[in-house]
Formats: sequence, C-alpha cells, structure tokens
Amino acid sequence: MSFVFDPADKAHARTLARLESEQVAWIGTNGRDGYPHAVPVWFLWLGDRAIVLSEPATVKVRNLQADPKVLLHLEAGPDGEQLSVLRGTTTLFPGAGPAWRERIGAEYDAKYGEWMLRLGLPGEAMFARYSTVIEITPVTLIAW
Repeated sequence: MSFVFDPADKAHARTLARLESEQVAWIGTNGRDGYPHAVPVWFLWLGDRAIVLSEPATVKVRNLQADPKVLLHLEAGPDGEQLSVLRGTTTLFPGAGPAWRERIGAEYDAKYGEWMLRLGLPGEAMFARYSTVIEITPVTLIAW
C-alpha cells in the first residue's frame, strides 16, 4: 500500500512541491554488511512514485535486490528546517532504461537535459548507460 499525500497538510503540500522541483535527492538502502548506504540521485516524481535511473552494477541496486526497502531524502530546504524523508519500497526494472525513455524521456530531458549534456550523456546514451530503473513507492512520510 502506498502513502497518500494530503494536500491540505502543510508539510505534505511542501513535500509534494519539492518532489516536483528538486534536482537531487538522497537514496538510502540497507547494505549487506549491516551498514546503511546513501547516495545522491536524480529523480522524477510521477504521480505517486519516484523514478530513479541507475547503472546496473551499483551498490544501491545490489542492496535493493536483496532488500527493497528504501529512503528517499530531500535536502533540508532553504532555511535548513524543511525535512522530507519518504520511506518506501522499490521495484527494479533491470535493462528497462531504453523502454522507459519513451515513457519519461521528455520529462527527464526537461529536468536534467543541461546536466546530461555537460556529462556528455544526451538522452539515449543516458537511458542506455543508466539502464536499471528504480521505482520507489512511498509508504511513510517523515516531514516537518
């Protein structure tokens, strides 16, 4: 069961707006060695889920294959006091990047196109290299 945001709740509304606009979030996974693993990621917020592209052989993907529980943590906001952490579960789509390009390519290009060009990874190259799609379904929001 996914978490349902309440737009009338101030923290929920602020989190939704930030999920639509922020460029980078931190993804936290449970490491096989018992330690948490956190890395910054690009993401898209699509309706009620976050979509992250990943290279297939990363620690985060290996961790999620073993345990689908995840945190998606936004930065603390302009005043350092707008915390938004989504706890959720993931579904992995290995090798699906090129197929997802058709589905989310326009939104991804709009959000990250300039960054991808600076990295020398225009659309098709980005989705080919970062071919594992991580879909995050929130189950809890921790925010204030």
